[in-house]
This record gives sequence, C-alpha cells and structure tokens, in this order.
Amino acid sequence: MGLGGGPTCWEDYEWVRLADLPATSARPGEPLTEALVGWVQTHPLWIEDGSTRVLLVDLDNLRAEPVRLRARLAAVVELARGADRAAFAGQTGSVERSRPWLAEFASEAEAVGGGSDEADWVLLDAAEAVTDYPLQFIVVSNDWIFAGLARRGPLILLSPGADALSDRLKASATRVVDLVVLEQAAAARQR
Repeated sequence: MGLGGGPTCWEDYEWVRLADLPATSARPGEPLTEALVGWVQTHPLWIEDGSTRVLLVDLDNLRAEPVRLRARLAAVVELARGADRAAFAGQTGSVERSRPWLAEFASEAEAVGGGSDEADWVLLDAAEAVTDYPLQFIVVSNDWIFAGLARRGPLILLSPGADALSDRLKASATRVVDLVVLEQAAAARQR
C-alpha cells in the first residue's frame, strides 16, 4: 500500500539483493548492453542544433532485472556523455541498484525519500536551474509531470516501456523511443 510507512506497491520489484551486484560498470560483450548502446550511438537522440542538452533520468522508472537494468543504464550513460547537463534521481533502492553501472555519473545520482513524485521534483528542479537557452531535453521516464518541459524546448522521451507512458507526456513529446521495443528487437536478433 505505501500508506503510513507500510510496504509500497513497488516492493514486488525490489527483489535484487544489492550484495549480489558487482561493483563494476556494464561488462563489454553483453549482447543486450551492446545492442542498446549501439542503438543510441547509431540513432542519435540529441538534436544537432547547438542548444543546451539536458538529460533527466528517473531511476525509479528503470526498474528491471539486473541484465536489463545494466543495459539500460549503459545506454543512459552514453546519452549523459553527450549532455551538457545530466541529472539522475530515484528512491534509495533504485539509486543504490543503479550506482554500480552509472560510471562517472554514479556520484551525481540523488536518492530521495519514499514519496511517489519526489524524484520527479528533483529532476524538474535540475531542469529549472538550466537557463542556457535554447534547450532540449531527453527524459527517461513515463511520468506526466515532465510534459511541461516541452514549453522550454524539444522533449525526447526514452521510455522504459511505452505501455505505461502517460498520455499527456506522450502528446508533449517531440519523439518517443521505447526501451522495451529496443530490448525485444535485440533479443530477436540473438535468436
């Protein structure tokens, strides 16, 4: 439920033991990691127009088993390396699971409390702090709260599953890329 300090609905997804996770970044040679990073490298999401590039990553929305999480984070790190500003936020468990694979961005990931929108507000505050116009945004989330960023510049979504994507956010986006579709395509190529 998540009310009154009780368990949240997300606890069903919190099955990864942090002690079991290696303290290294994504390993070269993992097919899914190579596929997602390769896709990001060959299908640029950043618009080449000289605008300030802002990446906002809601780590709570990237929940997946370790192999998929590692691959998703490797793709996000690739995007962050091309950004002028990058912000990462999530609840404590999400941040701790992500840190081993955030490479040079690990220390920048901000852990928030257990509220459902706390990470969103941290990311929106980070976006608000950027005033080097013009702007463009890549948002890794499905949450409607980011739709307003489209008023400030192009809004590209890297959705961790477009089936859960907010209609309002989808309508505001310049472009939507579904990580699940990319993962399924990579799996099909491996067969």
